[in-house]
Amino acid sequence: MPSDNASSAPENPVIPKAQENPWYIRHFIKLLIGFGLGGGAVAILLPWMLWFFCGMSSGSSDQLRLHLLYVTGGIIAVLTLLQTNWKNQGDRLKIDADIKKNEQDAENEAAKREQDAVKSERDHTRQVHAERRSRYTKAVEQLADEKATVRLGGIYTLVGLVDEWLADDTLEQEERQKEGQVIINNLCSYIRSPFPLALKAEILEDDSGPGNYEGDFSKDQAAFHEEQDVRRSIFNEMSKRSSSVILSDEGDVIETIPGKWREFDIDFSRAPIFYPLNAITIEKGNFSSAKFYSNADFNEATFIETADFSAVIFPKAAKFNEATFAQAAKFNEATFAQAAEFSEATFAQTTGFNAAAFAQRADFSGTKFTSFANFSGVKFTNTANFFAATFTDAAIFVAAAFTNTANFFGTKFTQWVNFRQATFSKSVIFIDTTFKNYEPFFVSGNFRARFSVHSAQDDYKFEVSESHRPIETEQITVADGRVFTIPVGCELFDPAPLPAPKPKEKSTE
Repeated sequence: MPSDNASSAPENPVIPKAQENPWYIRHFIKLLIGFGLGGGAVAILLPWMLWFFCGMSSGSSDQLRLHLLYVTGGIIAVLTLLQTNWKNQGDRLKIDADIKKNEQDAENEAAKREQDAVKSERDHTRQVHAERRSRYTKAVEQLADEKATVRLGGIYTLVGLVDEWLADDTLEQEERQKEGQVIINNLCSYIRSPFPLALKAEILEDDSGPGNYEGDFSKDQAAFHEEQDVRRSIFNEMSKRSSSVILSDEGDVIETIPGKWREFDIDFSRAPIFYPLNAITIEKGNFSSAKFYSNADFNEATFIETADFSAVIFPKAAKFNEATFAQAAKFNEATFAQAAEFSEATFAQTTGFNAAAFAQRADFSGTKFTSFANFSGVKFTNTANFFAATFTDAAIFVAAAFTNTANFFGTKFTQWVNFRQATFSKSVIFIDTTFKNYEPFFVSGNFRARFSVHSAQDDYKFEVSESHRPIETEQITVADGRVFTIPVGCELFDPAPLPAPKPKEKSTE
C-alpha cells in the first residue's frame, strides 16, 4: 500500500493525499475483512438455514455454500485488483516525478555550466582587452623611441591592434570603430608631427656630397631616410586596408569595393611630407595645408574619397602622373613652384584648380576629366599642356591666365567649355581640338578673352576638328600692320607696352 509520506517528492506529491484516495482504498482493510467475514458467515449460515427451515437437500446446500464462497472470493479479488491498480498508478506517478526531477536537475546543471562558461568567457574577454590596451600603451611609447626599428615596430603593433579591434565579435560595431579610431588618430598624429631634418630634405636627398653642410651629414642623412621609411610604412599599411575602385575606360567609377578601414576618419592636414607616396591607395586624402619639403610624388596613387590639397604649396615638383581620383579633387589656391605633372591622371568626379598658380610647366596631357573641371582664375606662368586630354563634362577656364603656351592639341571637350576673361599671352594651340556638343565660350556679355599682341601672328592656331563644333574666328590688324586671327568678339591687348624710344639728343655743335 502506498505511503502517505510525500516529503521526498518534488513540487507536487507523488502519492495522492488521503482525501484524494478513492473510497475503496480508504476503507480497503475494512472492506476486505467485512467481505471475508460476511461472505464466510453467509456461506455457512444461509445453506444451513435453508436446509433446516426449508428442507433444502444437503447436496443443494453444499452447492449454494460453494457459490457463496466463490462470490465472496471474487469480490475480495476485485478489491485486491483495484488496490493493486491504484498502487501501480502511484508508482508510475512517482517514477514520472523522479524522471522529471532528474531532467530538472540536469537542466539546472547545464544552466550552471553555461553560466560558468559565460563568466569564464567574460573574464577571458576582459583579460584580452586589458592585454590589448597594454600593448597599445607600449606601442605609443615606441613611437617616440630614437631607434627607427623600434618606432617601426610600434607602428606595426598599432596597425595589428586596429585589425584585432575590428575583428572582435564580443563588441558592437560602434565600439569596435571607436577603439580603432583611437589608434588611427595616433598614426595620423605621428604623420603630422614635425621632423626638423625635413627642412634639409633637398640637401639630404642629394647624393653628390655634403658640401658645406652644417652637422654630421652621414648621420643626418641616415636618420632622414629612416624616418622616410617609417612614415611611408604607415601609408603602406593603410593602403593595404583601403577600399578599391573599378573604373570604366572613360574614367567613370563602376564599383567601389569597401576596405577594412573605410569608416575611419583620417587626417593628414598640416603634415610635413618629405617622402614619396606613389603607387599606393589613400582612402581619405586630406592634405590641406600640408607642407612638402621635397618632390610630391603621388604617381599612380589612387584616392578613394575626396583628395584635398587646398592651399598647399608645392616647392618642388608635384607628380600625379597616372593618379586616380575616384571622388572630388581639390587643388584650389594651391601653389606649384616647380613642374606640375598630371599626365594620364583620371579625375572621376568634380575637379577644382580654381585660383591655383603654376610657376612652371603644368602637364595635363592625356588626362581624363569625367566630371566638372574648374580652372577659373588659374595662373599658368609656363606651358599649360592639355594635349589629348578629355573633358567629359563642363570645363571652366574663366579668368585663367596663360602667360606661356596654352596647348589644347587634340583635346576633347564633350560639353561646354568657358574661356571668358581668360588671357593668352603667348602661343595658343587648338589644333585638332574637339568640341562635341557645344562651341567654346570665349565671349560672354561684356566679358571676353584677351590675346596678347606680343605674340607672333602665327602663334594663335584654331584649326579645330572639322567633324565637330568650330571656333569662329576673325582677323584683326594692329597698328604695325600685323594680322592676328582670334575668336570672334575677343580683344587684343598689350600686357606690357614696350618703352618709347628715347628722343635723340640735340647736337651742341
